[in-house]
Order: sequence, then C-alpha cells, then structure tokens
Amino acid sequence: MNYYEYLESCTLCPHKCKVNRLKGEVGRCRASSDVKIALANLHYFEEPCISGKNGSGTVFFTGCNMNCKFCQNYKVSQLGLGEEIEIEDLANEFIKLQEMNANNINLVTGVIYVPQIIEAIKLSKEKGLKIPIVYN
Repeated sequence: MNYYEYLESCTLCPHKCKVNRLKGEVGRCRASSDVKIALANLHYFEEPCISGKNGSGTVFFTGCNMNCKFCQNYKVSQLGLGEEIEIEDLANEFIKLQEMNANNINLVTGVIYVPQIIEAIKLSKEKGLKIPIVYN
C-alpha cells in the first residue's frame, strides 16, 4: 500500500474522519495531503534524556487531531502556523538536522502525517541518515 491510499479515506487517528485528503477535504486535524511543519531545528534542555548536549533535531508538525485546550504548541497544533513542504524536503530537513550534530530526529505531533513521514524517513536513509528517530 502506498502512502496516498492512506489519505484517500483518512483513518490515521482515532477520529477516523474518512475524508479524502487527496481531494482537499480536511477532518478534525485540518490537514491536507501535504506535510506542513512549523519548525525544524535543534531543541535543547526540555527533555534532557533525548536532547543531550547536542540537542534533539526536532520537527514540529502543524495540525493535530486532539484539540487540547491547554496545548503548549497551540499556535502550531490548532492555528495552522507553518509551511507546506514536499516529502523530499522533509527528508532533507532530517539530513540537515543530522549535519547540525543532532542526537536524533524528534517528530512532534506527527500522527496525521505518518504515511508521509515514513516516505521521508526512507528517502533520508538513502541520503545517509543514521541517527535515531524519536516519535514524540
């Protein structure tokens, strides 16, 4: 099954909206078929066990299916802050973070983009990604 098939009738989260994200329909998470990220950078100190001294290569994905009222990432998760990128660009972000000596790639709120993330991981592995991936 290719990743597009997961987006034709989306059931990636427990809400199982079954919208066709490939045709621009959006469910509770408000995500389209494109990956949208707010930030990809080194993140220090919040989680010392994964940040270490070099930092965690954190990618904050835009949108969320949970809609928590007290979310610490509210502007990203609920207000849509961020920009759409291609899967290959996401793979390149992973490589850039590795080149910045990140301890890992830390995927924050990626549930609604899991099929695209898997493809980006495959591409980044082909490009030399060797550091661990943390699913946060």
